[in-house]
Amino acid sequence: MIKYSPEKPKETILFLHGALADERMWEPHHHILSKEYRVVSLTQRHFGAEKKGKTGSFGIDTHANDLINFAATLNEGPFHLIAWSYGADVALSAAIKAPKLFKSLFVYEPGYPGHLDTQKMEEFMQDAEAMFGKVFNAVTNGELEAAVEFLIDGSGNRAGYFSSQAPELRDQQLENAHTLPLQLSQTEKPCLDKEHLSEIPTPTTIGYGSKTRKLFQIVSKSAASHISTSKLLQVASENHMLPIENPEKFCLLIKEHLSNN
Repeated sequence: MIKYSPEKPKETILFLHGALADERMWEPHHHILSKEYRVVSLTQRHFGAEKKGKTGSFGIDTHANDLINFAATLNEGPFHLIAWSYGADVALSAAIKAPKLFKSLFVYEPGYPGHLDTQKMEEFMQDAEAMFGKVFNAVTNGELEAAVEFLIDGSGNRAGYFSSQAPELRDQQLENAHTLPLQLSQTEKPCLDKEHLSEIPTPTTIGYGSKTRKLFQIVSKSAASHISTSKLLQVASENHMLPIENPEKFCLLIKEHLSNN
């Protein structure tokens, strides 16, 4: 599913969602930014309530190739690409594969650890096991609703985060529960290592929250250290769920990024 703002003012922003989400998460951002930019959002393969039960590949490489193909069909010059979480990994992979398609990147809290050194990988794995252990167990037992709750609680970095959200956000996450077995069993090996990240020529901002959990901080800092064109942005008092939790603040960060690119 693709969503466009109704008008076409100035430059184009392309939004890419994370796990347990689809283009609906960006609706507040559309309203805020569409007066100044053409805003486009894309629901990635397998995501969205209507895509439950679909077959085919699932992985960062597959979604990056889908993104590249979609961007190329619009034929309007390079985009500003805004991406969150799993989508941030997809965005970085797409920028490695087809950098000319993107005018700038703003990625918030990527999570793929392929560029970490040994020490940081050990720290990452400790936190990943703490966050994903219950998720894996619930998926293995076919308890997808519980797995969603565990993953969102882990992403929000506190127990009860899932249930504290607005009902429409919980509904969207539950409607994407079918993607969890696919995400946790993917076998693709994307080229998100330090060598390939260093080849990204696109002006990039990598953001992370000061109150986010360790694994997201580690990956964000590492990715920024390998991309010579990048700026690392720590967002005070925020966690992994910032784009959903506070769209207004997230859009201010996007505007600041765009003003410099």
